[in-house]
Amino acid sequence: MADESGITDADWESVAKNLLRGQLMTKGLSYAKLAEAMAGIGVEETEVSIKNKVGRGRFTFMFFLQAMTAIGTSRILLPTLAELEQGHGVGRGGAQTFAKKVSLSDTD
Repeated sequence: MADESGITDADWESVAKNLLRGQLMTKGLSYAKLAEAMAGIGVEETEVSIKNKVGRGRFTFMFFLQAMTAIGTSRILLPTLAELEQGHGVGRGGAQTFAKKVSLSDTD
């Protein structure tokens, strides 16, 4: 179902997945390394369970916060509504879009 902006639930799931994947790309981490990092903060997830959650784009915000904390991410740049309406960060290549955005913000 689309909201007033035309962004569908599937688009939101894609953005969630791509935000997480973009952070992993930026740090050069695999799902296996994420599982290890999460274990380091007391969260038990397997590589397969992480891959499944991220692949679907359906995970709790708590899981997202745990993952970001585990990999040392303290700041996330969220896409603006205008960017989302233009399809930035949605679908294939979305993780790369977010990874580039993170890399550019590191130079600010």
